[in-house]
Amino acid sequence: MNKIAQVLIASHTQQLDRLFDYLTPAEFGETAKIGARVIVPFQNQLSIGYIWSFTDYSEFKNLKSIVQIVDDPPLISNIQFQLAEWISEYYYCCRTDVLKLFFPPGSNPVKVISYRVNLSSEDLTDRLKRILEPAKIKEIIALLNELDGEPVKQWNRKFANLPEVWDFLIKQRIIVKTVKYASPKTKAKVIPMLCWVSAETEENRATGQRVRKVLLQEKMLTRSQLCAAAEVSSSVIDRLIKEGKVIGIKVAEERKPIGFSEVIPLSDSCRFNSEQAKVFEKFFTNDATRLFLLHGVTGSGKTEVYLKAAAEVLAKGKQALYLVPEIALTPQTLERTRLRFGEQVALLHSNMSDGERYDQWFNIKNGKAKLVLGARSALFAPFEDLGLIIVDEEHESSYKQEETPRYHSRTVVEKLAELSGAKVIFGSATPSLESFYAAQNQKYCYLSLKERFNQQPLPPVSIVDMREELRKGNKNILSEALFEAVNLALTEKEQVILLLNRRGYSTFILCRDCGYTLTCPECDVSLTYHLSEKVLRCHYCDYRQPIPNLCPKCKSSRIRYFGHGTQRLEEELAKCYPQAKIVRMDLDSTSRKGTHHRIYQELTSGEVDILLGTQMVAKGLDLPRVTLVGVISADSTLNIPDFRAAERTFQLLTQVAGRAGRGEKNGRVIFQTYNPDHYSLQLAKEHDYLGFYQAEIERRRDLQYPPFAEFVKIAFTGLNSEKVRQAAETLAQVCRELISESTKQTKKTYLDFELMGPAPALIPKIESKFRWQLLIKSKQPAGNLNNLMRNLWEQFPFRKFNDVKIIKDRNPYSIV
Repeated sequence: MNKIAQVLIASHTQQLDRLFDYLTPAEFGETAKIGARVIVPFQNQLSIGYIWSFTDYSEFKNLKSIVQIVDDPPLISNIQFQLAEWISEYYYCCRTDVLKLFFPPGSNPVKVISYRVNLSSEDLTDRLKRILEPAKIKEIIALLNELDGEPVKQWNRKFANLPEVWDFLIKQRIIVKTVKYASPKTKAKVIPMLCWVSAETEENRATGQRVRKVLLQEKMLTRSQLCAAAEVSSSVIDRLIKEGKVIGIKVAEERKPIGFSEVIPLSDSCRFNSEQAKVFEKFFTNDATRLFLLHGVTGSGKTEVYLKAAAEVLAKGKQALYLVPEIALTPQTLERTRLRFGEQVALLHSNMSDGERYDQWFNIKNGKAKLVLGARSALFAPFEDLGLIIVDEEHESSYKQEETPRYHSRTVVEKLAELSGAKVIFGSATPSLESFYAAQNQKYCYLSLKERFNQQPLPPVSIVDMREELRKGNKNILSEALFEAVNLALTEKEQVILLLNRRGYSTFILCRDCGYTLTCPECDVSLTYHLSEKVLRCHYCDYRQPIPNLCPKCKSSRIRYFGHGTQRLEEELAKCYPQAKIVRMDLDSTSRKGTHHRIYQELTSGEVDILLGTQMVAKGLDLPRVTLVGVISADSTLNIPDFRAAERTFQLLTQVAGRAGRGEKNGRVIFQTYNPDHYSLQLAKEHDYLGFYQAEIERRRDLQYPPFAEFVKIAFTGLNSEKVRQAAETLAQVCRELISESTKQTKKTYLDFELMGPAPALIPKIESKFRWQLLIKSKQPAGNLNNLMRNLWEQFPFRKFNDVKIIKDRNPYSIV
């Protein structure tokens, strides 16, 4: 009797997030395994699915059969399968949305929609007689036979000048659409090579003798290489192939990401100071604990601890995962890990090509790579025996995924460690409040590095009140103190980092006569002026328009630019310091592949004098020549109406300050601000994390914000503003009724769940879609929140609001 496979259809709709029964044909008995991708008939066409489980009984009759097994063996392990199921439950999303994270990019079979002829030749002739002359019928039949089974675009092109015939073929169902699956878009790269068939095989002609000599020496070459090396034409190669003296073979070629082309000499040196040695000993001798928080000041040598821990794990034959928050940090970390581990290192991040990620993915799967370095997505690499997970700069917001599935890497890492038995090091100079609170409550084992590795002091920080600068008549981007400090650093041949957390040239453009601000027609935001492209751009939908000469509202010519972005800062610096080499590092300047690597090489070689950019320049960069760090608008992140604003500000300022003075020379830091007395700035000035934690955790406790409660943000988007509002209010009402009923049954206070909203989002419209949201705050155990969400989704009338997209986000990084 054939096994019954329970298959999850690869669909992203909530309604299809359930299992369908299929027979497993006898020929698939050995290859049909849990986690394997399959092709199955579904809703009158073929679809991709995943085998989720097997059963001996089905309540349905006349089951269809699996058509094809895509993966033999399955590409995801049992641990990954369990992790995917857990993520879908914890983050309230479809299982298909999660499973896509675990497969190499472009590895799904490609769906090809084609047409096939649905009638026999005789029936076809009879039907065509209704509209065509006999001479034309033969021509159409020949065309149909030629196109039978070809992709849709081929049919459309051939019948472009025969619209009446085409309509007839479709309406009479003479041709019908079919779906089939072709080879995946991304696959292993192979290149054709040529080699001499045998050393005993002789060749009389001079040209052939040269080819023979080259190939016997080089073993194999491509055709172009062979022609060049033997100084022969391609026709000579063709003759030798025809005579059987030269044969062609296909050789796999690995696509190397940027940073792998250089040959780096291995070095296993490990220099620990006494503080690092104590931390490392505590980490490796504590077998009862799996989760560790390494809290070390900037420059304390956390990376060396990571690498030593990874070396110990790899020596035991296990694998290690090294997560960094930004792609900008991968060049530096890749260089360090390759220096220590050589070819055992694999790299995974979204700025690589699909082919490069595909090859790196299979290097991990096949056991060639033992240490995996990457950004957030590297979490889902195909580990077979994971022993260590390193989460560097664990406080960073980029560890939270902002698209479905909206997971946080910290939470997923904890679950992956539980499933795999791996140890975890969460490391940061400014841990998130959630992580430090977990360490204070013994969920994490706390490790501390209080001194810099080279015994250099943390750089002194001075705060410049920009209100005083204005009173003195200084309207420039740089204060007098920062201007002089940059000048001094350049004179001393030292490097400077300047942080301005706002890209573009000007943040908005305003008419001085009527006050009109140029805004995006698709989004409720002002347009940003970008000097390099000379356009106004929306940073949400990427709408662009030329700069108007006159105000669109009052036709005044008094249009002025306000606010400063990184492009404007770059222009000002070029005027002030024409002799300096200035490099800008933001989302606009690093969009091209390989830019991060190039900038890192220029920085380490000393070519760059001033590095300016957004928050990506604040994270993890270790540049010994940097002695000055300046922050242009230190209070910019304080103005966001979000409970994490103070925490984000303190972390950003402390981190960027830590880039200064990491070499032999002492560093210096200058914060420019209009709010110099705010506690996050004052405590960042003193590098006082514990002081900030104590102040902030009490505010969180009073307001019952994380880590003392959980949030679920439910967002509503749609083209019809009234429908979006109604959907939000309807769901809120259902939620209130469920909370009220739960309160009566459990006799607990209503405040165990708190509903906030619904209300329009901070930006009410993006990409022409109106946005509302509501927040559910829970102080109950996680299981109660899950039950509430499950009941809420069962009772909400989705069909009434099928044109409104509803998104659930558990523990969002931002609630605005």
